Amino acid sequence: MRYVEDIDYYRRSKQKGSLKRWLIWLLLLLIILAVLILIGVFRQDSVTAKGTLSEAEMEALIPKGRELALAGDCFGCHTREGGEMGAGGVPITMAPLGTIYSTNITPDKRYGIGNYTREDFHRALKDGVGKERGNLYPAMPYVFTHITTDEDIDALYAYLMSIPPLAIPNAQNSGVFAWPVRPFLNFWTLFNFPDRLAPHDPNRSEVWNRGAYLVEGLAHCGACHSPRNFMMGVDFKAALTGGFEDGLAIPDITAETLAKRGYSLEDLTEYLATGIAPEGDSFAGMETVTHFSTSQMNRQDVIAMATYLLTDKGGKILSPKRSPIMTNQIIGAMKQADLVAGRENYLAACATCHGIEGKGIPHVAPALEGDAIVMMENPQTLIAVVLNGIPTTSYSNGERMYAMPGFEGALTAKEIADLLNWVRAEWGGIEKPIKADQVAPQGESLLHL
Repeated sequence: MRYVEDIDYYRRSKQKGSLKRWLIWLLLLLIILAVLILIGVFRQDSVTAKGTLSEAEMEALIPKGRELALAGDCFGCHTREGGEMGAGGVPITMAPLGTIYSTNITPDKRYGIGNYTREDFHRALKDGVGKERGNLYPAMPYVFTHITTDEDIDALYAYLMSIPPLAIPNAQNSGVFAWPVRPFLNFWTLFNFPDRLAPHDPNRSEVWNRGAYLVEGLAHCGACHSPRNFMMGVDFKAALTGGFEDGLAIPDITAETLAKRGYSLEDLTEYLATGIAPEGDSFAGMETVTHFSTSQMNRQDVIAMATYLLTDKGGKILSPKRSPIMTNQIIGAMKQADLVAGRENYLAACATCHGIEGKGIPHVAPALEGDAIVMMENPQTLIAVVLNGIPTTSYSNGERMYAMPGFEGALTAKEIADLLNWVRAEWGGIEKPIKADQVAPQGESLLHL
């Protein structure tokens, strides 16, 4: 018996030893793989060698580059409020990790991109790798600019190298972004930087293809209007179905939803070209886009973007198709007393500017009836607007909307919830009520930036 027990013990020890050695080898393999990823062995590199463009070639590309810079909203992100064009300094908060500040993209050789060669510039936009900095933080939308053609990147390079150089230092990032963490972005890009191609469908019109190229690339609409995964990477499988940025619910801008919100091709084009349309006016981050980008773009490119956004998967440009508001169903889903209280709160706090019937006042306040934000299922943006207000906003067509005060502290959370429930039921057809505990103070809001 003792002999048999010794054999069993020996076998168990041998098995444990084999398992231990196997785990050690697996751990070593994982460590080697992690080191290889960290040093960039698997990092995307799609840029071929580029020669220097002649002075004449650079000069000829500048007009086209200016149009592309507008489409990419380069100066919207790289010009702080009240600052010099292209000198950076715009804070991009990525809670709870910290804040990234946009950088100087003027041709200054010390603080800007003046030392970038043509190849360096291509690598930044195509692969997200900077000349001196290494991996660029994904606040720079290189997952979108990656699909830009070489010819267009050359034009952008020529234009940016033609603007006045500004010797303005870059702001220091905060939180984890102040530490040397850029090499670790090699792990992030491995999972969140797909090798996308510029969309092109020979069966669609040139206008549609141009719009697809801009929306999915330089204009990077999906950066805000798409959901993100737990690593803050864009979920391209759900592109343009809405996101969440800076405490605001960003609307779904797929063709079906835009049509449901009442947008026609003409209205969507007008919204992009001016920042205001019957379906609403731009504010917060979208006002930056319409102010610096789409209102300044070539009109044909704006029409192309609107065409792409309003075209369904079958190739049909959708027409407005708002669903009728079933008032009786809405009332049945909420307490009658709360809706009455909400209407009273609206009449006391909002009707002076937005009107008893929600039609707004020209040049003063937008209509709430038919407003796309009012019709959003997620009420977070509407709550933020009521709590924080909106500053006076001027639009490119000469229209102007006066400042809306914030009501945080002036109304209780229950009063704001009742007010918004009535507004959403009356003009949005939304039957799901907002609860008082959803109306939480927002803190500093980008609505004021």
